[in-house]
Amino acid sequence: MSANQSDLSNAAYGYDLVVATTQNSINGALKQYLYDITFPSIQMYWNQDSQGSPVPVTRAELLTQTNGTDPLLVPGWTEGQPMTPDIQNISNSNFYFAFEAAVGIPADLAPWNIPDIIALQPDSQSVVFNLLCAQFTVVTCNFGRRGLTSYLNVSQPADTPWTFTSIVPLKQIFDDTNLPASVQSQLDDLGPDAFSVQQLFFDLDNASLESAPAISGVDPGSPAYTALQQVFLGAYFAAMKVSGQPILNYSIVQTVSPDDPGTLTLTQLELEVSPYTPAGPATNGLNTLNYLCATNGDGLPPPVPFTWNWVESSETSSFDGVVSINRDTFARYFQGQLTDLVSQNCYLPSVRVTLCGPLDTEIDYSWEMAPGQTPALTTPSTGADVLSYSYSGFATDDAGADGDMGSMNLAPSYSATVAFSGTTIVITQRLLINVYVRFLQTSATWNAVDRTIADTYTLAVTQAGQLTSSLNTVVTDQSDPTPSTNWFIEIFTQLDDLTNDVAGWVQGLAATSFQSLPVNVAQAFVFPGGNTFAFKDVVFSGNQDLVSHISYVQSN
Repeated sequence: MSANQSDLSNAAYGYDLVVATTQNSINGALKQYLYDITFPSIQMYWNQDSQGSPVPVTRAELLTQTNGTDPLLVPGWTEGQPMTPDIQNISNSNFYFAFEAAVGIPADLAPWNIPDIIALQPDSQSVVFNLLCAQFTVVTCNFGRRGLTSYLNVSQPADTPWTFTSIVPLKQIFDDTNLPASVQSQLDDLGPDAFSVQQLFFDLDNASLESAPAISGVDPGSPAYTALQQVFLGAYFAAMKVSGQPILNYSIVQTVSPDDPGTLTLTQLELEVSPYTPAGPATNGLNTLNYLCATNGDGLPPPVPFTWNWVESSETSSFDGVVSINRDTFARYFQGQLTDLVSQNCYLPSVRVTLCGPLDTEIDYSWEMAPGQTPALTTPSTGADVLSYSYSGFATDDAGADGDMGSMNLAPSYSATVAFSGTTIVITQRLLINVYVRFLQTSATWNAVDRTIADTYTLAVTQAGQLTSSLNTVVTDQSDPTPSTNWFIEIFTQLDDLTNDVAGWVQGLAATSFQSLPVNVAQAFVFPGGNTFAFKDVVFSGNQDLVSHISYVQSN
């Protein structure tokens, strides 16, 4: 099964929009992100209290104890070697150990050797997160009964990163509660309604460390190693927050005003991990992180496993994921666009037939057609047709005893359908107006208007990876010719007036001519690593969801 099976309107799902990206693609984006960006270096220091336990201390406080010596800058030393002034300063202080680290990729690590950053865990709805550091230095004091016996200064090799592995729970992305103050201020400046904040999906505040690297020279049972296991992750990211630095990545993305009818505005979002089927070590990279989205204030159903694969193994080298828009959500967009147009072609008829002339021997016919009526609307749950409008009206009048002198009927009807199929959206309108006129025992009936307009939008992808559409309009006119027999012309003196009115009704049936479709609804959606995506193809699924494969592109 594949994305062609997308069935978001199914009662089991109900999400307006789903963006699914593979584990392979997220790793690719994150590796590129980490490779291209320089994160700040954070220094953390600990003293030893009277019981020998580590106590965090600021750099400024420590330097007052070490006579200005920064332990991170002091080379290693062992007992038996001469004590340098810096080692003497450290020995005379309460200093215990320190770390200096910066997230990123080591300078000498080739891009193709960068290990995966994440592994999606479908069973636990969590992520295995491997924190890599561009640089990492550990310094620690070792003590004996007579004081300092050695001083260790060890750094991560330039081509082999030390890796901290954590289990990180998924959480809502739309959340600014943990944003750095500088980013929060940007959000406040931009306005709470016009912008949304999307946080990288790692909830690092709740990360659970699974393993720490083996560091040569640092005893796994030592306080420094314990601090690496228990303190480092939280301390590092807490320090980054204090300094106002984003945690790996935050993005502030402008959303279009809700008044813009061409936009499906994301208003709620949850995360879910889907396993690739059949599961196996070789296909773990095809597990997908799914962004389950509600738009325009809709409710968001709880995460439910999908019964299809979003990206097949044969597609992994070509695509990073899939965007799928619920057929009902997409249909509602067209409903909003079509409402006024459809209403203007729904006519409420009225006719009046009266006696006139000398001795009331002549007949006067009058009629009106008032547009702006409300049609019936059905929204089929299956099949290509997603919207169907219908309206019909009828008016009649006669004159004379029991109508023996003359009568007139006016019967307009209108229908419109919206169909999704393949790569096309077809909007078909038909206006039918039947006229019946009788004078004495002579009558005529004809379809004064029988006109159909079919607007076919063919969806495609530009070379720049944007979705676009082209319009082809076909007009079919099966209207009956206006009766022209001599008797009719003689008795129906208002024929020219009726002909002119018919022309106006026909003119009112205009092509839909949509200038903008909401196919770029998710184009500004930001993914891990600050990357957005380009559409690669577009098609309606077998259940009429609008589906497009996507690939990451580096955002500007």
